[in-house]
This record gives sequence, structure tokens and C-alpha cells, in this order.
Amino acid sequence: MILAGICWTIMTILVRQLSTDYSSFEILFFRNLVSVCILLPLAMRSGLSTLKTQRLPLHSLRALLSYIGVLLLFYGIANIPLPDVTALSFTQPLFVVVLAALILKEAVNGARWIAVTAGFVGLLVIVRPGLVAVELATLLVLFSAFSYAVSNICVKRLMTTDTANQSVFYFNLLMLPIALVPALFFWVTPALADLPYLIAIGVNGTIAVYAYARSFTLADASAVMPFDFLRMPMAATAAFLLFSETGDIWTWVGSVIIFTSSYFLARSSSKSA
Repeated sequence: MILAGICWTIMTILVRQLSTDYSSFEILFFRNLVSVCILLPLAMRSGLSTLKTQRLPLHSLRALLSYIGVLLLFYGIANIPLPDVTALSFTQPLFVVVLAALILKEAVNGARWIAVTAGFVGLLVIVRPGLVAVELATLLVLFSAFSYAVSNICVKRLMTTDTANQSVFYFNLLMLPIALVPALFFWVTPALADLPYLIAIGVNGTIAVYAYARSFTLADASAVMPFDFLRMPMAATAAFLLFSETGDIWTWVGSVIIFTSSYFLARSSSKSA
């Protein structure tokens, strides 16, 4: 989980650095292209027969939702302080609980609903609608978290028949053509000096996703979730040193509230399992 946080922070720094010269569409295309180049040889080594699936439409829906989530996240990284982006990304587990109750008809007890409500109160602390102007990028990052949450609901459905390897492979493979088409309309031929950074975005993004998922297979969610919060000081330190950004006190207060509620949800899920 710590490795995932480090790679996620490096990816956000690089996205911010390149966003002045390249659109989020193009950056996301390169991130996905690099991921496919990493995963395809690994998939071929294990045998393509292991990737056969009867649920390609659901894999495609998941890829589309994930594309929207990453695209909006990259837009937010380019336009609002990194601590704010990081804090808002912690709302994803809150959306997952609500969607699981509505779509999957999962039972959610009163304590978990209280935790979800507290998490959204933390969100209001950060955004402070009516007290400060709410930027479009802030709303898009929230919609990014929502898209990720819906994508996770698709993953829950997929895991009833398919494997995690299939999920990761199709997620990246199907997202590639989705990312290519809009990128062509905003294409800027990358400078040779920028190619290592574009590749690094893909490498760090891929490692972050893998390490995050792998942490949950090695230990209970309640054990690893606290280390996910390290993304906040990592992002804040990087933002201050590299971009002279400082998250205000409300961002920190709100992020602590959101993360505390997410941690409670992780603990309750571990106990019920």
C-alpha cells in the first residue's frame, strides 16, 4: 500500500508537470499504452486461453467508466492543488457503499450509513459550497471518484465468474482504443525529452493499481487502509516543494474525516467477512 501511494504521487506530479503542454486525453492515452505494453507479454506468458471470458460487455463498461474516472482525475490534477485532489479521491469508498446498497442490494447497517454520512460531511468541509466558489475541476474530481466507484461495482460482478488477471488485462486493453480516439483530436507530438516522463506515468500508474490490489490479497483491508492515507502527506509535500502549493486547514480536516469514515467501513467489511 505504501508502494502504491508512492507511485500514485509520482504519477500525479508527472501529470501536473506535463499538463501545460499536453491534454489530459493524450496523457491518459500514453498511460494506457504503456500499461498494455507491460501487461500483454505477461498475459501471453501465462497463456491466452486463461483470458477467455463470456462477459466482454461488462468488461467494456468497466473500461469506459475507468477511462472517465482517470480522465477527470488527470484534469483535476492539472487544475487544482494536489492535496485537494488527493483528499477528494478518498471519497471513492463512500460512493461504493451507497452504490452497493442500491445496485447490488447489499445489506448496509446503521453504523455503516453513519460512517458514509460522516464521510460526506468531510467532503463538505473541503468543498465548503456557499462559502467559497466551487471550481469545475473540484466537481470533476468528485465525479471521477464516483466513476471509479461504479467501476468497482462492475468488478464485484465480474469476480463472480472471472479472475483478477482477466479483470486487469481487459481493463487496460479495452481502455486503449477508448483513450486513442479523443486523444487524436488533441494530439501534440511529444518532444523527445518528454517521452521518458510519459512512459513513467504509465509505469507508475500500472504499479500503483497492481500494488493497491495486491495489498488487499495479503492482508485485511482494515490493516492496510491506514497506509493509504500516507498519500495525503506525500502529495502535500510534493506540491509544496515542486509547485509551491499548500493545502489549507479545511482540506486536512475534511480529509481526516473522510478517511476515518472509510477506515471504519473497511474494518466493518473485514469483520463481516
